Formats: sequence, C-alpha cells, structure tokens
Amino acid sequence: MKIANNVEMLEIGGENGVSRPVIISGENELVLIDTALPGQTELLREAVEKAGRRLEEITKVILTHQDLDHIGSAKILSDMGAEILAHELEAPYIQGEKTSVRLTDMESRFDLMSESERAFYERAKKGAPFFFVKIDRKLKDGEVLDLCGGIKVIHTPGHMPGHIALLLQESNIIVAGDAANITDGKLTGANPHFTKNMEEAQASFEKMLALKPSSVACYHGGVITVS
Repeated sequence: MKIANNVEMLEIGGENGVSRPVIISGENELVLIDTALPGQTELLREAVEKAGRRLEEITKVILTHQDLDHIGSAKILSDMGAEILAHELEAPYIQGEKTSVRLTDMESRFDLMSESERAFYERAKKGAPFFFVKIDRKLKDGEVLDLCGGIKVIHTPGHMPGHIALLLQESNIIVAGDAANITDGKLTGANPHFTKNMEEAQASFEKMLALKPSSVACYHGGVITVS
C-alpha cells in the first residue's frame, strides 16, 4: 500500500496476524524497515514485487528491534548484499552476542510456563542462531541518515531497550515499529502484553507525538493520520 510518494507499506500475513514492513525508495537506495518472521522471505519477496520492486534491489535494512518477527529475513538480505542497521543497544542481541530479552524472560519463568509455552521456548532457542545477523551500522538517537530524503532515528525504549522509530523527513511519516499501535481506530502506545517497560514505552510514545508527524505507520496496526 502506497502511503507517500516514495513510501510503501507491505502486508505479510501469517498465523499470528499481519506484519507491515515499510520500503522507502531513493535515487540510488531502496530501504526496508523490518523483515517479517523467519520463514516468510518468499512472502516478503512477493510483497516487494507487488510494490513494483525486487528483493535484490534492497540496499539497506533498518531493524527497529530484536524480536524475531522483525529480524526474520535480515540474514538472507545481508547475504544478498544489503547493509543492516539497528540501534547500538539492540546490536548485541541481533548478532547473537547476548540472549534475546524474550528468551531471557521466558527462562526466568520456565517453571511456571504451560507445556505449549515451553515447546515454543525450545523452538525459539534452537532456531534463533540461524537468524543472527551482523549489524553493519549501529545507530544512535537523533542521528539523521542521508537516505531517501532523510531518515531520523528516534530511540523509543520500552518495548525493547534499543527499540527505534524512524521519522521519514520528506513525508513527515513516523515508522513506529512496535512503539505504537492502532486500537479501535485510534493511535495508542506499545502493547503492554509484549512490552518490557511500560513507563519507558509511554514516554517514547509521547516523544514520537511531540515531533508532530503527519501520520504514523505501525508494524501490527497499519497507518493512521495524526495531523
């Protein structure tokens, strides 16, 4: 779905709902923000082609955070030649130098988990190393990437410690990752059920709104006009 002159929101369906990576076109760049779940590379390819581009054209991948439904195809895209970018606090998790926050949380309550939750944990722990990817550029809050009309990095901790949102300066759209959602047609903050620190998440949500974006693109909700 085209949401601005050079911005497309992709829709990739799965058992756990729809994920919405975003691609931004520039003169010599094709930037992808987040990469869907592991095993969805062909669905990602189809979505990119539906938007009139090819997966092989992607030059940069920006990961908003470490969750598997965001980093799923990053390693494959890296192997194709794309440069991988993420916040400096998320890099150790995405590269496999630290155990993911999700797995650490599950380990801490393993004795209390149901049989199905334990099975999911075991699958995730076993599969995670296949999706670790080297971060080629570690990002900091406030820096502006000279890509596709300018992409400003907004550190939005709460959902994850190094979560970022991206302000697309040319269109004034914020790509929020999981730092925002759309609930009953209204823009809301991070989902409490999946958020590490709700106090930080709320502050991050307010930080994004203070930038007065024209609209906000949410990974699990779609896009909504703000002003």
